[in-house]
Amino acid sequence: MKMKKLYFGLLMSAAVMTTSCDMDTTNYGVIDQSNYIETMADCQSFINGIYVHFRAKTGGGYYWFYPDVQMDQFIGLSDNGNRGGVMSLGQIQPGDTDLANIYYNLFIQVNDANYFLPRVEKLIESGNFSESDVYTLKYYKATAMFSRAYAYWYMLDKYVNYKTADLDAPGKGLQLETEFHPSGDRATYVGRSTIRESVKFITDELTEAYNLMKEYEENVSSAYCNPNADRFSSYLCEALHARVALLTQDYATAAAKAEDVINSGNYGLTAAADYADMWVNDSGDELLFVASAEKGVGGQSIGVNYYTNNQKNSSDYIPTASVLNSYGDGDVRFDAFFELYAPLEVAGEDYYAYAFTKFPGNPALNTGSTNSMLNKGKPFRLSELYLIAAEAYASDGAQKSETKANAYLNALRSARIEGYTEQNYSGAALLNQVRTERGKELIGEGFRLSDLRRWGQGFTREAGFDVFMGSAVEPLAYIMDVITTAGNNLTYQPDDYRFVWPIPTREMQVNPQLAGQQNPRY
Repeated sequence: MKMKKLYFGLLMSAAVMTTSCDMDTTNYGVIDQSNYIETMADCQSFINGIYVHFRAKTGGGYYWFYPDVQMDQFIGLSDNGNRGGVMSLGQIQPGDTDLANIYYNLFIQVNDANYFLPRVEKLIESGNFSESDVYTLKYYKATAMFSRAYAYWYMLDKYVNYKTADLDAPGKGLQLETEFHPSGDRATYVGRSTIRESVKFITDELTEAYNLMKEYEENVSSAYCNPNADRFSSYLCEALHARVALLTQDYATAAAKAEDVINSGNYGLTAAADYADMWVNDSGDELLFVASAEKGVGGQSIGVNYYTNNQKNSSDYIPTASVLNSYGDGDVRFDAFFELYAPLEVAGEDYYAYAFTKFPGNPALNTGSTNSMLNKGKPFRLSELYLIAAEAYASDGAQKSETKANAYLNALRSARIEGYTEQNYSGAALLNQVRTERGKELIGEGFRLSDLRRWGQGFTREAGFDVFMGSAVEPLAYIMDVITTAGNNLTYQPDDYRFVWPIPTREMQVNPQLAGQQNPRY
């Protein structure tokens, strides 16, 4: 068993499907991998590893930071050491190591599932387990499928330019790999599928995972169908399905999947009075999933990408003036997301500026008396589903219902703005209000790149702090002296190629199936 657990660890940390990495230098063929998963305990151990990887790699960190700092809501300060500068300054290249690591870590997640799924299926079909255990094995299978679907969703969202005109064009979708190939044989590597095939694979995967999880929840336990669950559920499958449908502008499906979760009654929007506390303590009625963590284990330094220490006097990237001004009176998100650093030290001088402190550090994760700036990942919230439903119903199509779109928009605002009076919009004004609300609610959670691309909106990033000159908060204006000049007034046109990330150079070099399939302009 000790040797078996060692091999589990090797699989979880080193096997990276068909992509290059070290597959061409390791002879995995000498190991018989057929008997690594033989018992319920083996399955549980492997599934625990899947959750560890999901928590550590895809529930926050650069996966959230890069897509947002690349866009219009944040501006860098001159002494940030160029941390995040490749993205913020629009200098994106296929050879960037950090972007490559994101790509390969996502494929580790895919590869783990590819290894596990045929082996757990063999156990399910063996006839050697009780009915209850079979439901549990099916739940494990669904967990691996959801993890794989999540990885592919992220890649579809960031590395594929979804256009209906290109749905069936070869080589524009994902590298869809469903088999475990632990060898350096480049003939086993896969090229890019079509976009239509990519979307179908993800949605089919989520549908099957949903059905298997429902079986488990109806026959064994529905404990994971409640707020703050640290394991996947059928509602999580629907939440991710709603995301995919919104990305692909399948608004009818997006609305239906979002409403299934909203109308379940299992979750509720966190009340305005409790909203800031949710971000500190990582607990709230609207959290569909919260990654498991405890003192010294599993927490993520999500916020450290913006503010660089726990002394409240240093920051690499700050929200622009237009972001700060977008939150009106009574909006509890302003105090939850931003804190005035007075002073904020930049290049040895003192300034005043609001830092982005949405991820302030959970005291329960501190190992000592100081704030270790760690939070639990919270990748799925009910508020996102309200926004998905609102956008879907505000958009053109058979599903369009301005009444429903206004209802979801007003419900969210009522939970975020104290003393809010409901308003109703129509036409383009309604859609713009939904988009504005999405930017305010989901800032820093990695959605901005995808949103602007989906809406066909370019931008010119403007620090804009000079608007405070001559006002009661004039000291905020002087931060203009130390912003990154190259980051200010950076412009993306709606069709800018940088809205889609490049396939890593290493992958293009070692995978002959990808010849001619790099994203345009890279």
